[in-house]
Amino acid sequence: MGFRFFIVLLMFFTMGFSQNLKVMSFNIRLQIDSDKENSWVQRKQDVVDLLNYYHPDYFGVQEALPEQMKDIKNGMKNYEYVGVGRDDGKEKGEFSAIFYDVNRLQVLESETFWLSETPDKPSKGWDAAYNRVCSYAVFKDKKSKKEFLAMNLHFDHVGNVARVKSAELILKKIKEINPKNLPVILSGDFNLTDDTEPIKILSKNLKDSFYHSETKHYGPIGTFTAFNVSEIPKDRIDYIFVKGFKIKSHRHINDRRENLLYPSDHFPVLVDLQF
Repeated sequence: MGFRFFIVLLMFFTMGFSQNLKVMSFNIRLQIDSDKENSWVQRKQDVVDLLNYYHPDYFGVQEALPEQMKDIKNGMKNYEYVGVGRDDGKEKGEFSAIFYDVNRLQVLESETFWLSETPDKPSKGWDAAYNRVCSYAVFKDKKSKKEFLAMNLHFDHVGNVARVKSAELILKKIKEINPKNLPVILSGDFNLTDDTEPIKILSKNLKDSFYHSETKHYGPIGTFTAFNVSEIPKDRIDYIFVKGFKIKSHRHINDRRENLLYPSDHFPVLVDLQF
């Protein structure tokens, strides 16, 4: 009787654990030859190997150019993506795409909008230096049968007005595209530290997983390295915000390549979430 009870309890625990979601945000650094030993051709296999090793249920990328999107797609089994190029809404320019494990997640709805006054078409918003986008998907988790909204973006690195307005737009869009009030995950490179107004706007409505993890954050505090391996990064500008999830763990991955260089100029952010 006691043994059977133990087995049932173990099965219940295992099922609950297996329904956790592993989510990553990763600015992979765009393909540019002037990066020399840190150019994409030198590190693309390391990026793919890192992604395959941690095997997130889904991950959001930033700065991914079309050729980089192909390299990631071809290097990973059973992953598809949602998202478009920011310059033409198709294949031109950087993607802020979401790659997802098709064995775990099913897309019910997906779209991309621009962080601008005209979010429904390719455009540059306010005082931004470049077009900026947010790609999203409503997923159904095949294990738990639960649905949630995943959003991934890249804020402008120059426009202060654009970043404030983008934060406000994100909250407005969450209400518009999420009438069922599903759990929300918002990932991205925000180009801002958490003492700034746009991050404070978001933090009033969503939980910054760095501060709300049930276990202590693991890894360096900063996420932007500029490929400098001789200094510990100080600026945390990459985030995963959530609503409707428990945050079991939060990590910045500072793994190095075989040559001891970084796979990207940003550390990936990895969280373990529970419905």
